[in-house]
Amino acid sequence: MNQSIVAKLVGAEYDVFDKFFTTILTDITRITTDLEQEPLSVAKNWIERVFRFNVPHGKKIRGLLVPILVRSLVKCPSTEKMTQAYTLGWCVEILQASSLIADDVMDKSKLRRGKPCWYLVDDLGTDAVNDSFLLEHIMYQLVKKHFKTTSYYTDIVDLFLLVTHKTVLGQCLDIQTGRNMRFEEYTMERYEAIVKYKTSFYTFYLPIVLAATISNVQNTKLMSIFEALAISIGHMFQVLDDYLDCYGSKSKTGKIGTDIQNGKCSWLFVRSKELCSKEQLAELYDNYGHDDEAKIAHVVEIYEAVKIPSHVTEFMKHMKASNLRLIRKLENEDLIILFKQLLGMVTETFNMSSLCL
Repeated sequence: MNQSIVAKLVGAEYDVFDKFFTTILTDITRITTDLEQEPLSVAKNWIERVFRFNVPHGKKIRGLLVPILVRSLVKCPSTEKMTQAYTLGWCVEILQASSLIADDVMDKSKLRRGKPCWYLVDDLGTDAVNDSFLLEHIMYQLVKKHFKTTSYYTDIVDLFLLVTHKTVLGQCLDIQTGRNMRFEEYTMERYEAIVKYKTSFYTFYLPIVLAATISNVQNTKLMSIFEALAISIGHMFQVLDDYLDCYGSKSKTGKIGTDIQNGKCSWLFVRSKELCSKEQLAELYDNYGHDDEAKIAHVVEIYEAVKIPSHVTEFMKHMKASNLRLIRKLENEDLIILFKQLLGMVTETFNMSSLCL
């Protein structure tokens, strides 16, 4: 996602949030003081390296959603409240980094954010999975340090546990679907379930509900709209990611697409199934899920033949209109502006991928 698009959404909040990472690193140092004695000091030094490489280099939209939403929910939030928001925002980013380390190992990805994936650094291989665990568990230590004495500590912990549970269920569904490669099971219903659990909950639902929790939001109607928007915008976000996996430039996305060769249940494949002739469908099945350049190219040719880019455009238009109707129900001008900007961030990123909404 283009840095300038994110900057327009968050404004000056980006720099403040970015600089707060040094505070998070200081907290981690204090949390790990029991590791200063040999031989555990080796683990302490490694933890800092894992954090510096994996956590602070994304676009940070998930983490930034926490403070910018708090500012929309709380009139003149205190310094203490914003410190809580920044801390939780970075906890979301740490959880994201933890997931990406494991995801890259499972998908055999090569690049992440323009750099080699962590498991490829120093030939770490599957040892990197333990670093995924390290990030997640230290994230919970940060939550304990900053929120143990608050009235919403258990709510925050329960929310992280709930979202992590849903995310790994979605990942399980994604993995098992791809492992079996029974393409007749690659339906839009299956795809939507994968996206809801694997992407929407931790990408948008988690930061939105964290912000609402520390802002003491009690309005059940508002929370219901938040959840609906999180799931729906998350759906758009994943379809965009699927599109960029196939058509995106490595220099812009910072990674190399692997959905076709890994046989992923992607929106492009599922929609193509619905559009293919009998002959095209047979070719699609024969070529999908193979790490072979000729077969990958042939799958893309089929996508082009059934005009998949145009169908992605139509889908994004439909979802944008649907989400705008939901946003108008918020009845809070600050929230309406914020969610319109968030929606615009997704659609503008799509526009910049050389399509036209």
